[in-house]
Amino acid sequence: MTRDARPRERATDERTRTIDWATLSHVVTPQALRYRAIDVGVSTDKRRYEPGEPVDITITFRNRLPIPIRIRTDSPNYWYWTVDGLRSASQVPRAVPDRPAAFSFTRRERKRFQRQWHQRMQVSEDDWQPVDPGRYTIAVGLTRSDAAAHGLVDTAVIEIVS
Repeated sequence: MTRDARPRERATDERTRTIDWATLSHVVTPQALRYRAIDVGVSTDKRRYEPGEPVDITITFRNRLPIPIRIRTDSPNYWYWTVDGLRSASQVPRAVPDRPAAFSFTRRERKRFQRQWHQRMQVSEDDWQPVDPGRYTIAVGLTRSDAAAHGLVDTAVIEIVS
């Protein structure tokens, strides 16, 4: 029997293992570089609004690197948005699980989310109050206690005019 005529052996699992690039990247990429790799952005459809006019908010997270990146977060809710420091424009605390998670990005991945703020602040479980004309800061950040220190927060200022 010639060499080419022999039945071919099937490759075993050990010979066909693949590399989990996301895990490898997480292990070998320094944490400081991971922070710089993620670009956080928030924008609105306009800068000035009439009272009661909905504010369309676009939230963008982008991995600037050609390698997968994973960033640990303090919660399974990877990110948050605020209006003048109130999460989701609410004074009502939300029950968020207190366990860490990881926000993962493939290489050069961009994640985009849309929210709409109706110029109201939640003051109780079922009561939303309209806001007065003025300037408001909309912020977005990763759910980490040190997000601002690592540049993982962005803001946009809007004005409600009467």
